[in-house]
Amino acid sequence: MTTSIPDKTAQLAPSDPLVLTAHRGVLTSVNVTANGAPVPGEIDRSGHKWQINEPLAFGTTYHVQAVAHDQEGRPSIPLNSTFTTATPTDIVNVDRTRPSDGDTVGIAMPVSIYFDKPVQDKAAVERRLQIETSVPTEGSFNWYSDDQVNWRPKEYWKAGTQVKVKANLYGIDTGGGVMGDKNFESNFTIGRDQRSVGDIDNHTFTVYQDGQEIRKMDASYGQSAYPTQYGIHVATERHDSVRMNSWSWGGPARGAPGSYDEVLPNAVRISNNGEYVHTNTASTGAQGNSNVTHGCVNLSSTDGRWFLEFTQIGDPVEIIGTEKPLTKADGDIWDWTVPWEEYVKGSALYHAP
Repeated sequence: MTTSIPDKTAQLAPSDPLVLTAHRGVLTSVNVTANGAPVPGEIDRSGHKWQINEPLAFGTTYHVQAVAHDQEGRPSIPLNSTFTTATPTDIVNVDRTRPSDGDTVGIAMPVSIYFDKPVQDKAAVERRLQIETSVPTEGSFNWYSDDQVNWRPKEYWKAGTQVKVKANLYGIDTGGGVMGDKNFESNFTIGRDQRSVGDIDNHTFTVYQDGQEIRKMDASYGQSAYPTQYGIHVATERHDSVRMNSWSWGGPARGAPGSYDEVLPNAVRISNNGEYVHTNTASTGAQGNSNVTHGCVNLSSTDGRWFLEFTQIGDPVEIIGTEKPLTKADGDIWDWTVPWEEYVKGSALYHAP
């Protein structure tokens, strides 16, 4: 007989179950106690394995006694062992995820997992994270920071994909004795395949669904001093109206020439540096022929309202025709600004080929 936890083990991180195995016989007697109280478990149908029915507890001493018999009924040497689990120095768990449980999102939305404390041993945690998909999907984790890890597919999600996010953190030592004390699970769905392309040179904003163009709109983009940034943006917020001012994103200071502070309608946020797709009647004359904005994508009232109502959170908005790129500094979804070969290196489990 063998046990998955060696005799006299101390300060064990209780992340894995206790399993007893009879290799050339069957288990006939198993008695496990924790601090003197019986511990429930069961022998499988083959009789070769016994497994605990509940997670190992923190700060607990376990006593294991077992006997097995071979095919001739001869008893084994009894197994008698003791081990003790660790008491965490602190607790860390998943605080939330984006998308949230039950959400339906666009094809460019990465998975973001936020922890309620910084993670020291990222590799240990990442080994316990799972992204399960109803459609085979290649992807990778990338650690944004000590308390956030993202996962994105190599290519955009397939429409209709069902996604399950699991964080099996119970009993894992995440560094310095800080452990998870519960597991986490959430589910979301990938919605319609729809994406937009903003062409700065041609002053157009075109929306596609399932690869087919469904609406081309006149637009105005950032003037030369404040260019709209090229690259794949992601729709993160939808608002009937938003108050916008130039000093919140590093534009003209309050009261300076070119400054503004106004409420604008039909606003879809596409980055955290102040870029929106929104209605602006003040630029109607420029839409379709020149770029006069401070970096936003300006549409007419009709087109702006249509785009607001059509957009899903997580839809990609690709801007082309400018020399200023969208970068990691421009928001909390920069996953698509990084080439895939570089993105995978952000995994704590990455091994160079």
